[in-house]
Amino acid sequence: MEIQRHIRAGHLELMVEGRLDGYWAQHLSGSVAEIMREGTHAVRVNLSQTSYISSAGVGVLVELYKNFAAVNGSFTVVEPSRQVRHILEMVGLAPMLFGEAAVPFAAAAALAPVQREADGVLFETYEQAPGAELSCRLLGNPGRLAAAGFGAENCHSIALGESRLALGLGAFGDDFDHCRDRFGEFLAISGAGAFQPTDGTNVPDYMLSSGSFVPNISALYGLCCEGAFSRLVRFESASAGDPVALSAIVANCLEIVEADSAALVILAESAGLMGAALKRSPAAPAPQPAGLFAYPEIRRWLSFSPERCHSHALALIGGVASSPPPGELLPFVRPLARGSRMAGHFHAAAFGYRPLRKGALELKTAIRGLFETAGLEGVLHILADDREIPGAGESELLRGACWAGPIRQFHNGDRQP
Repeated sequence: MEIQRHIRAGHLELMVEGRLDGYWAQHLSGSVAEIMREGTHAVRVNLSQTSYISSAGVGVLVELYKNFAAVNGSFTVVEPSRQVRHILEMVGLAPMLFGEAAVPFAAAAALAPVQREADGVLFETYEQAPGAELSCRLLGNPGRLAAAGFGAENCHSIALGESRLALGLGAFGDDFDHCRDRFGEFLAISGAGAFQPTDGTNVPDYMLSSGSFVPNISALYGLCCEGAFSRLVRFESASAGDPVALSAIVANCLEIVEADSAALVILAESAGLMGAALKRSPAAPAPQPAGLFAYPEIRRWLSFSPERCHSHALALIGGVASSPPPGELLPFVRPLARGSRMAGHFHAAAFGYRPLRKGALELKTAIRGLFETAGLEGVLHILADDREIPGAGESELLRGACWAGPIRQFHNGDRQP
């Protein structure tokens, strides 16, 4: 079998020549999956030169149709040969796979986005909750991390409610003693929480709210944002396949929500993440006088990626950015890129790849589906490697969605904003 690609107006056409049997059907499936990963969500399969199709081939066509429908895409069989048309009509799939009936997403375009191009990136902005704002609680003292000097008096409880974005160092559990040996990076969004244990297992864990059950996380320090996101911003490089720097996405989202400070949740295909994760819990029996960031102690305490990791994973990134950051936020943030006045604190949860729906997305549904089907691979603190010579730079993404909302108030401590 031979598969040829042809670029048409608004879609990609695949010319399939030969037999579409059990063996070649898997080749077609792999080819189309790669096309979807490249960001193409409108595909027509021309079967005019296909001399034979088996039940395996029919099954792959149905599977591909469902995959594209799941991401608001379009998958259509065009110009089928007499043999192929006869089989598809006999099994009752012609109305689904042929012609306009195979375009399931026309109604999804009802909300027209505002489009812009900046820094080589295409942005589409959807109104989510016009006028909505978030508040942010600043919990604990990140400066204690250098000495691993956290005790029970430094532990804060955060309920993972559906209107919250929270991140920091913590663990699932009711109190400090229960979590003492497991504190690590965590990220919680819309009732779903993920964290990286430091108990030696190196296997990330997660919890989901359900019904009246709302999980809690015990945090040594962190940021907890409450409220609704005012904008959904879809983004993709203007040059197909080129990665987009995280700082470019964040900077443009700050402009879009017209705020100096904002909370952001990004769901995107990763071109490589830069970051670090603790190897040991900072709730040590005694403070570390030399500091855990001093050499050689840092090698025992911290895992830092010397090059970008989780390439082509689906990355869920959440955090707070500010340009410039107010004084109370300074202990919690770091510059997002060399020489930038923009600073932020972001954590990422990496999942196995799956394509994202096009157009407007509902945050809770997207997050819940990710945790339930994609497979959590790890959680890390996003950091830019800005060293002069050996530095690997910052995290980069290929395409995705960002929910953003302005933060107008920062509060210290456990009290509710």
